[in-house]
Amino acid sequence: MKNKKFLRILIFSIILILTLILINLDLIQNLENRSIDWRFKWRGEIAPPDDIVIIGIDDTSINEIGNWPWSRKVHAKLLDILKPLKPKLIIMDIIFDTKTKDDDLLSQKIKENRVILANYLQSLTDPKLKVLIYQIKDSVPTIKNSALYNGLSNLVLDKDAVVRRSRLYMEDLNGIRYYALHTYAYSYLNRMPVDKILQEFPTEFYINYYGGTSNIKTLSYSSILNKEIDLSVLKDKIIFIGSVSELLKDSYVTPFSDYKRWGKVYLSNMPGVEIHANILSNMLYKNYITSIPNTLKLFLFVFLLSISFFLQRKNIFFNLFLILALGIFYSFINFYLFRMRILLPFILPLSEFFLSFIGNTIYFAILPKESLEGLIIKKRYKLIKKLGSGGMATVYLAKDLTNNNQVAVKILHPQYCEDPQVVERFLREAKASSELDHPNIVKVFDSGREEDYYFIVMEYVPGKDLKKILEEKGPLSYVYVKEIIKEVAKALDHANQKGIVHRDIKPQNIMITPTGQVKLMDFGIAHIGGLSTLTQTGIFMGTPQYASPEQAEGSKVDIRSDIYSLGVVAFELLTGTLPFEVGETTISIIFKKLQEELPDVRTFRKEVPEGFAKIIQKMTARFPEDRYQSPKELIEDLERGYPLKPYEKKKISSQETIIKPKEE
Repeated sequence: MKNKKFLRILIFSIILILTLILINLDLIQNLENRSIDWRFKWRGEIAPPDDIVIIGIDDTSINEIGNWPWSRKVHAKLLDILKPLKPKLIIMDIIFDTKTKDDDLLSQKIKENRVILANYLQSLTDPKLKVLIYQIKDSVPTIKNSALYNGLSNLVLDKDAVVRRSRLYMEDLNGIRYYALHTYAYSYLNRMPVDKILQEFPTEFYINYYGGTSNIKTLSYSSILNKEIDLSVLKDKIIFIGSVSELLKDSYVTPFSDYKRWGKVYLSNMPGVEIHANILSNMLYKNYITSIPNTLKLFLFVFLLSISFFLQRKNIFFNLFLILALGIFYSFINFYLFRMRILLPFILPLSEFFLSFIGNTIYFAILPKESLEGLIIKKRYKLIKKLGSGGMATVYLAKDLTNNNQVAVKILHPQYCEDPQVVERFLREAKASSELDHPNIVKVFDSGREEDYYFIVMEYVPGKDLKKILEEKGPLSYVYVKEIIKEVAKALDHANQKGIVHRDIKPQNIMITPTGQVKLMDFGIAHIGGLSTLTQTGIFMGTPQYASPEQAEGSKVDIRSDIYSLGVVAFELLTGTLPFEVGETTISIIFKKLQEELPDVRTFRKEVPEGFAKIIQKMTARFPEDRYQSPKELIEDLERGYPLKPYEKKKISSQETIIKPKEE
């Protein structure tokens, strides 16, 4: 412990000296972002203008109308109700990207109203070739062409996943501009060409939020549809229509996300549609934030001096006390200046900034190299020895002190503990696995956070994963592979009954115990209960070599995607190789999946029975509708030895190989 404290002080002192010599630009931006957040907390909520109203697709509406997406008739009916109210403009933060029989009806209603529709710019990057592919996710042409404009709904996220800024447009590498919803809305409302808007406004500005969630007047979609309220409140208004439901996962962190209304509850993340409403209002009233005063350098030195004071005068056991004391001191000074109507741009409490700075630059850099053996978590789980380490976490053998049973404890690497997306993925594994109780699935007993550690306590499974077994023994026998696939299918069937899709089936996630029992693990990127994926920025989640075509192109996935991945695993176990080479780039693998069916496994292993080869062929069909529709169907054919309804390979057209944008 003494060596740890000495090394921590030594490394921080070096960083302190380097910072004084060369102030890092990223650090300055971080300070600026924090100062913006604290400014909102000091100021509090303010009354927004009343000319903008949001019609929210909320949980109540979904319960009444039905599961999302709704029929085009529902939206057409809403537009019919709004038409006599003569709204100044209707902005629909919805993308109608699938063809239906009612497209013409909705298209006609959009034409009869003043409507702007949303689209979404998505990119796919290959880190090796540095190839960037841009794809616009648009409504179907019939509906798209009936709108006044189709504007980007993309929001600008800072590195810490907070939405602070807005842009008038986004630009790809070829210089093509894609204008935002608010840009087109301002253009229409003020009868101003887009090029003049670019002269009147900065390309990028900070959003001046009026407050937290629902600060801008929000009405339930179903209350309008059922005419349960006085509709005159919508007369001559600018109306936004979009999701405010937690189920649809279209909400973002803003400077107000951790703000407390006096005497009320903490505000939650803000729906994307409300952020768009804030941005348009900022433009209409020109009360957006363009920059902050250049006083950051002064406060930077004050900050560094205070840190230096901490390092030289206190030890690790007094960290919390000293941080709180410094935070209170800075709060009083800044509050006094605020009362004097001097709003400093750098007002972040020292406690928040200090924890972030120390945690990310020093503590997290040291801790992964240290052994945690002997650590006791929750006064219950004592870490005994390290079993292995991966990209996200380290797994330890541990003893449950309440009953002396052996368990496995997975601990998230400290450098990821402040990354909200990684933490969400880690905790999602715990949530998904805790809902599952099956002999072929590794059981999770406990999870949470203990001081600086995120952990998952799970069943200890001795043995090896299939990847290691394959490396040691080479291709496995048909009989053995068949049994493994059947046992994993049983696990997937249980998960499917709980509404869970694994999304990362691969040999590394399948354990074989010394007694031959098959165990499926690592639900880190599972799709749970109909919720959307971890991110809405188009980032691919999974392992490309095993991912289904629809998962690779960013579309919605269901249990049939897991069946595809399991088919690839079967192919690899039988042949010792993957159908698409590991050495290829991610982009080339994805394109091959979209263009080609898997080769016949008997090309590599002639002794594989034709029936089992046909089963693998059906598991890995290009399109989900051609595969097994459930693990139960797969299990029945495995027991039968051949597919009851074989799949015949199809010729894939060029139109079907286009990378589609990620579905919401």
